[in-house]
Amino acid sequence: MAASADKGWQATAAVTLAAAGILAVAYVAQYGFGLWPCSLCYVQRVPYFVVVVLGALALMPAVDARSRRIVLFHLAGLFFLEAGLALYHAGVEMHWWQGPTACTGSMGAVSLDDLTSALSKPGNPLCDEPAFLFMGISMAGYNVFAALVLGVASTVAALRKPWWARA
Repeated sequence: MAASADKGWQATAAVTLAAAGILAVAYVAQYGFGLWPCSLCYVQRVPYFVVVVLGALALMPAVDARSRRIVLFHLAGLFFLEAGLALYHAGVEMHWWQGPTACTGSMGAVSLDDLTSALSKPGNPLCDEPAFLFMGISMAGYNVFAALVLGVASTVAALRKPWWARA
């Protein structure tokens, strides 16, 4: 029965590895396939980095099962935050709402000097133009689904009493 009390680390390890895998996919897309991220894409990476760091810390042997459970609840919250960020970005890409003016195609008055200085700088991808679509869904759209699944899985795992009960 003592062995079942220590199974909580498996859920923490699984969601931490999943978050690291999602970050790896983002970097492979960026550096391997040249799909450069926009500024909203960079913002979407932050919760995954936090999940990886907190998850790795929670997997240390000095962390007890109760504390690991609390961390797992926090990881679930980060995944739900990520789902919200990804939904916002997907909505900007689908033109459901206006995105930040710094990274969308909307422009105000432009002078000749502005155009000349813009030509000397490398271009940044626009937030309202998806870099990649698969079956009509952008990477941000798939990120909504992945973050929701990981958030629900983290919540369910944290609520499972047999994993956290002390023998």
